[in-house]
Amino acid sequence: MLEKRPTWSQIQTVTELQNIVKKQGYQIAQLEARIRELETVVKAEDDNPVKILGDGPLSGTNETSVMSDKTYRRRGRLLRIQPATVPVDTVAFYAYFSSSFPASIAHRILTFDTVITNVGNAYHPHSGTFIAPRSGLYVFTWTIRLRYNFYHTTELVVNNNAVNWIYFYPNNNVDGSVSGTSVVHVDQGDDVLIRTSSTHHSGDIMSDGNGLSSFAGWILM
Repeated sequence: MLEKRPTWSQIQTVTELQNIVKKQGYQIAQLEARIRELETVVKAEDDNPVKILGDGPLSGTNETSVMSDKTYRRRGRLLRIQPATVPVDTVAFYAYFSSSFPASIAHRILTFDTVITNVGNAYHPHSGTFIAPRSGLYVFTWTIRLRYNFYHTTELVVNNNAVNWIYFYPNNNVDGSVSGTSVVHVDQGDDVLIRTSSTHHSGDIMSDGNGLSSFAGWILM
């Protein structure tokens, strides 16, 4: 009996669930780092209490150890811990296809598998998804190489919303490339990826020694 293959819808669902798990794992790591930071602050202040002198002579018998108002205020803030971003100074990535990529179906996520730059470790090549480690203004650019009578419309997608798209149809045995670039505000935890559009997709996307298909992005501010 032949094993039943999963449908494209099932594959997409699994991919989305994997992205959600990764995003939640990153957020948990941030919260754990923040908790450790606050615990260190409290321990340091407990180890170094503020001392005030009583009314008696400076014999040490009337010294009283008390916590300063600053310590009380900080402990009060521990009760109101909010998710905090672990500081990341630079975020940048660049990846390309190691070989030609079949993409003749709608909304196929392009998984650029060869990673050259991944500062911040926010690009995930197995899913083709960049998960923003911090909110900010980002630049994203991608290049698609096609030849012969293949044609494609590809989209830059942020949280399942297409924010830019490009179309290319070389025709008549032409081998060429097309690129798209966008400047987008992205919130922490947002997913950013490149996929084929709902229409206009035929043939492989080329990537070899004659020219690469690639995806890159970096934070501006």
